[in-house]
Amino acid sequence: FQEELEGLAEGAELPFQSVAEWQYVESCVSDGCSGFVGRIGEHAWIARNNDTFVPDLWGNAVIKAITGRIPAMSFGLEGDAFTSTGLNARRLWMHHQALVSADAPRPGRPHLHGWILLTELLETCATIPEVEARLAEVDRDEGMILFVVDGKTDEFAVFECGSTSHARRTDRPWLAATNHACRPGGGSLGPEDADSVARQARLETTATALLDRAAGPRLPDDLVAMLADERVERRDGGFATAYSAVACPATGELWFTFGGVPAASRGDWQPIAWPW
Repeated sequence: FQEELEGLAEGAELPFQSVAEWQYVESCVSDGCSGFVGRIGEHAWIARNNDTFVPDLWGNAVIKAITGRIPAMSFGLEGDAFTSTGLNARRLWMHHQALVSADAPRPGRPHLHGWILLTELLETCATIPEVEARLAEVDRDEGMILFVVDGKTDEFAVFECGSTSHARRTDRPWLAATNHACRPGGGSLGPEDADSVARQARLETTATALLDRAAGPRLPDDLVAMLADERVERRDGGFATAYSAVACPATGELWFTFGGVPAASRGDWQPIAWPW
């Protein structure tokens, strides 16, 4: 990763220090996201909003194939070295959402920021157990809610991660999450808690109605509408839903927003061919 950042700095003719600071700038702010995962029909589906600052800079998809690692597609900024959303050639989908951690990394143990760790997981893991094993080996500089879907088996998991511990949510056959922990002592966003709780409640209400409907959801349209709901999508000007995605890793169906703010309701939704 250091070599990649050095190459980025050289190609962009920027000081390495500036590139490194840019990669870590989100650790200085509170951000937020919304996500849903569940089995619809025969397969698991995932839907995700990424809410952040300068939303008009986002909405890019990049494929990287590094020797000795699993090829992966990531979503975010053009030229990003790291990502909070991606999928790999083993049909493993991962994305993470912000969560304030109640603890700190342990001295003497390896630790990474969430978006660096997620990139590492995408490039080295093929199954959910492999992801969970790595979560136990590497501490985190901050908390994270990690969604994982294995398209080979239609298994999915949501992990609530502090800096030193993690727990798997198994409370229902489908899961929604925003930016607060659902397990006791799992951490929260403090002042942002009320907004996070409201967004998650709206996701759960909408998902319940869709999945209980006799005809079932229209895919991907109903999941796109769930993300674009005015009580889920962030529409706060400079801080807004910057990109959105809906996917079924088992079938290789994938939709992503290229530009448009807020992305879920005004983004340019396009189908993307599964790369592998």
